[in-house]
Amino acid sequence: NDYKKKKIDYLKETARSVADEVALTKQEKILEPMSAYERRIVHLELADRADVVSESAGEEPERKIVIKPRP
Repeated sequence: NDYKKKKIDYLKETARSVADEVALTKQEKILEPMSAYERRIVHLELADRADVVSESAGEEPERKIVIKPRP
């Protein structure tokens, strides 16, 4: 029942809001561990932003996304 679409929308909204916070505070944030598919959605959502960068860190299955202000 639209679970996948709701999950994607939630991930995109989370990525945008955390990126906005990082851009304002200039402090990096680490998101909770997620699957490769979910991390890809977040990376694609933030790819066009000029004010932040996202990268994956850690080892599977505890791999997380780190969102940092762009230097």
